[in-house]
Amino acid sequence: MSIDSASLATGALAQQNAAFSQQVATLAMRRQIDAERSVAGLVAETASAPAAPVPPGQGRVLDVTV
Repeated sequence: MSIDSASLATGALAQQNAAFSQQVATLAMRRQIDAERSVAGLVAETASAPAAPVPPGQGRVLDVTV
């Protein structure tokens, strides 16, 4: 039983496509991780920053009595 050259070419092309798809997925995942790391850094920076004084009438206590 011999293997057809067209089927060999098709198999090789399928392997190349799979490898390319994996590379694209890896790149997308790395960019997503970098973006999440940046957001986490901004959140940590904001959380550790000293709180600015709140203007009167904003925040702190909410009066719900009617």
